[in-house]
Amino acid sequence: MTDGSDRVDVPYTWAQTLRVPIRPPKLVYLDLNHWIELAKTLSGHPDGRSHAPALAACTDAAAQGRAVFPISDSIYGEISKIRQYRRRRDLRLVIEEVSRFKVVTSRSVISVHEVEALLDRLVGPNPHPINSMDYLDWGVARAFGMAGGFQVKSATGDDITDEVRSKHPAGPEAFDLRLAQAELELNRKTIEGPRLDEEPELRESGWNPRAALEVSERRAAQEVEQVSRFDDDPRWRRGRIRDVVAAREVLIEINETLQRGLSERGVKAEEVFTRVEETRGAFDSMPSFDVAVTLKTELHRDPQHRWTTNDVHDIDALGSTVPYCDIVVTDKAMASHVNHAGLAERLDAVVISPLADLPAHLE
Repeated sequence: MTDGSDRVDVPYTWAQTLRVPIRPPKLVYLDLNHWIELAKTLSGHPDGRSHAPALAACTDAAAQGRAVFPISDSIYGEISKIRQYRRRRDLRLVIEEVSRFKVVTSRSVISVHEVEALLDRLVGPNPHPINSMDYLDWGVARAFGMAGGFQVKSATGDDITDEVRSKHPAGPEAFDLRLAQAELELNRKTIEGPRLDEEPELRESGWNPRAALEVSERRAAQEVEQVSRFDDDPRWRRGRIRDVVAAREVLIEINETLQRGLSERGVKAEEVFTRVEETRGAFDSMPSFDVAVTLKTELHRDPQHRWTTNDVHDIDALGSTVPYCDIVVTDKAMASHVNHAGLAERLDAVVISPLADLPAHLE
């Protein structure tokens, strides 16, 4: 029995509606700092010379089909904070070459599938089951859990894509090629963003480059507020700290999904979650939830830790990748937390920090 300070030792409940690709190839996730290092190598920057072996290993593994290097919504969010167009363009070039715009779906979407799997086990099947979806996909829209793809709409809003395709002067294949090229350009421009001279016109049209950052800032501020609460009563850090972090995670991140799933099954939370120990185990059995709560607990144990938006992005990315990818390359501090807390071991993932260590794991 746990005292609320550590994870309950329970097996994971894996969502069958989230289709994870068969291995091989290996799924390898790199955080933004490592993409920046590879971008410097590809662009010929002097600081990138030491990472040439890693870039060669990644491009070879991708070309030979031994590994896939997807990016995430967190990567898009972090890149949007980079002000220099040249740096964003360099990132786009290396991401296109190595990742080819493969993406993993967002943690918020993963949470929906994990919550549904949990409620299926605890309560029974949902009368209105969610659609199955792929964990690994292509393009920025899929990274954010959206359908993606272009459609042709009539003046009344009807989808007339098939009709236009069949009547295209150069034939359906030419129409498909044109749409595919347009979607490729969209993915390129999403990462590159506008050039400096393009920004004023885009701002007049409502473009707000800070929109995603403002969301991350609010979420980081929530963690700063929690630091103050722990400071006011430090006993929580020495006691049931995980209980507090987990309760906040339910309330802030998955409560809407949880309540909807319960309502569709005709039950209330208090009817399902009746015993503290079983409730702890139920939520700890969700893989992405466990990663997020474990990492937030690790950071909140340290009263000196200063929360930033990077922490928010890192935890989101690790929550969506450590349970489902084979190799995750993240920053030194987060890799240390993931390994020290036992997350990598129980989720059967390799989590490392130095980019130089990656080639050996790609063999």
